[in-house]
Amino acid sequence: MASQYSMNGFIQSIDDYTYLEKYFQNRGIKDFTYTVGIEKKSRKKTSEEVLYAITEILSSQSEDIQQEIERDFAEINKLSDDKGIDSLINEAKDQSISPSLAVLDQNGHDLSFWFFNNHKEVFDEASAVQEFLTSGWKRVPVPSKNIEIVTDRKDVLEEKLKKYYQNKDKGLGQYSSIEIYPKKDRVYVVVRISARGVNDVIPDEANIGKLKKSTRRDSINIYFLYLQGDTADGGELEIKTKGGYTTQRELLGVFSSAVLDHTLDDTKQKYDLDILKDKGFSLIYEAEDEVEGWWLKGVDLRTPDGQTKMNITTKDESRVGSETIWQKLHELQLDGKMSSLRLNRVDLKIKFKSTKKHPKGTKTFYITWKDTSSLNDIDDLDIKAGKVLKKSKIDCGFSN
Repeated sequence: MASQYSMNGFIQSIDDYTYLEKYFQNRGIKDFTYTVGIEKKSRKKTSEEVLYAITEILSSQSEDIQQEIERDFAEINKLSDDKGIDSLINEAKDQSISPSLAVLDQNGHDLSFWFFNNHKEVFDEASAVQEFLTSGWKRVPVPSKNIEIVTDRKDVLEEKLKKYYQNKDKGLGQYSSIEIYPKKDRVYVVVRISARGVNDVIPDEANIGKLKKSTRRDSINIYFLYLQGDTADGGELEIKTKGGYTTQRELLGVFSSAVLDHTLDDTKQKYDLDILKDKGFSLIYEAEDEVEGWWLKGVDLRTPDGQTKMNITTKDESRVGSETIWQKLHELQLDGKMSSLRLNRVDLKIKFKSTKKHPKGTKTFYITWKDTSSLNDIDDLDIKAGKVLKKSKIDCGFSN
């Protein structure tokens, strides 16, 4: 996993500093040079010298340029882990770009830097997709539309989202940007809406020794994922953003109305957890799914009034399925009360046939009653688990 970004750690993780030289040259900054061939024994001193040189370069740039460079380095760092490299290589394949074996044999930071310098279009799309590999998504049913319809209504979506935020607070949404990345049956949408401005006092570069006011605007990041679906009503729309369940639901409504000419139906839901209240429930899968076992690892229960919470978990995997959890429920005298309790969340683990990419073959994930799952629609194990959920009617496909 890529470590939390810091300039010092980032510099020390790079083996080939010529990538830094090319980066600055591409920006029109010629103050940094690096000679190839420094012996490993002087590596520590070299990294310290490089860090000092970059610090000097940054201090000579305007505040905006400094922030841009810091953001670039943080993005390169973010794509230096295994998932980031997978995203870069997969995106390069989609764009018919084949890096040499020598390039692919570099460490993650150097490879990520290589893509940034030489194939920015690959880097940008892989970076956007990387945001969609994390958990915390809210899903809703929507009509299935041609991908072109979604991409063609970018401007309409931007205007509707700005209006949504400005109706909440005039200080929000004055500036915005939308990036759209269509991929066969799906569209990745990255939205940045300006938050309320924050006033800072900074040194005045034009008047040494004096200060000036500067307005800094953070952004509200919203990530939408639209999946086309195989039938007229089989589309899915997902969102990840800060703001809680109500805000996510409202933003999904804005997207659905602006892009798909559709009003969300709050009576439908993505997942049906109630079927897991049946002691005899079992996941449904076929030979093609390559499932070797599954476990119900935990249940989060609520009383109807929501005042009492019970969380039951197990680490025992000696018995597959839900038998161990039901044994615990029996010991707590809860098994006979399941019909009157709300199943707020379940934690599941599925063991698939191992592969070179996934030698353990296991996927552990959660689902909540608010239609949220930690599964994504990109990683192959997540996709496999999603298919099993649909066959098992946990993913009810909005049919209720």
